[in-house]
Amino acid sequence: MRNKRFIVLAGLVCVALATAGIALAMKSGGVIGVSATFDATNVVKSIQKSCTVKGGDTYTYTRAVYSGNAVSTDSRLNGAIKIWAQSMVDDTSGIGAVIGNYKIDATSGPGAFGRIEASLSNGQMSGAVRGHAPKPWGELFAGLNGSFSASSGFSGAGIGTGVGLATGVLLQHGACVRTIYLH
Repeated sequence: MRNKRFIVLAGLVCVALATAGIALAMKSGGVIGVSATFDATNVVKSIQKSCTVKGGDTYTYTRAVYSGNAVSTDSRLNGAIKIWAQSMVDDTSGIGAVIGNYKIDATSGPGAFGRIEASLSNGQMSGAVRGHAPKPWGELFAGLNGSFSASSGFSGAGIGTGVGLATGVLLQHGACVRTIYLH
């Protein structure tokens, strides 16, 4: 009789612990909307090369480091920003692309880091940001817009400041987000 009571008690304890673990896991995670604006007009380092092709078009390739400041209500996206970028622009038509990596050193706590990719047309960029924002850990997906010039950097730029496809979201790891493969 004692063994049966012990088995029933042990079973109830296991069920209680499993239920508590599931409840704790369900409290974290989710999707939140985020946005930031930034200017990174301080050109720290720049290498520029030009190439003229048959037909007369001239292309300018630039590899540079730009620094500035990002402003956001999410503390992970608020602080000093540094962008390591490469751009290629057709000087005749004004179209091109800019790609690179960014890092935001938040004014309070950890910042964010990731990748930018955008098309260029007459100094205006349209693209995307993909990144990571720790504590709580999250994956950033956002539209990117604003002005870009290889010689003067990023100005009036926005991460997730548009509507529709240009909005920004942060998937924070937890019970729901765990089911999405993010890497």
